[in-house]
Amino acid sequence: MNISDETTAKEAIAMWRSKAPKEQLRHIRQAIETLELNQMHYENRGNEKGIIRSEKAIDILIQRRTEIESGL
Repeated sequence: MNISDETTAKEAIAMWRSKAPKEQLRHIRQAIETLELNQMHYENRGNEKGIIRSEKAIDILIQRRTEIESGL
């Protein structure tokens, strides 16, 4: 799933909830890595809105990762 903002991050998390915690963590890690690359691209282009969208999506994914790790 292509995560590009808060909405798609929340949708992806909802979709992954049925999966095992380790699999969820793998998806989250991959999504964060992709968003960080997108963020670097936006920084190079001077796209402030893109940077903020990426940061917010990353924050949501990190929050979910913390929830999963707390429950393991």
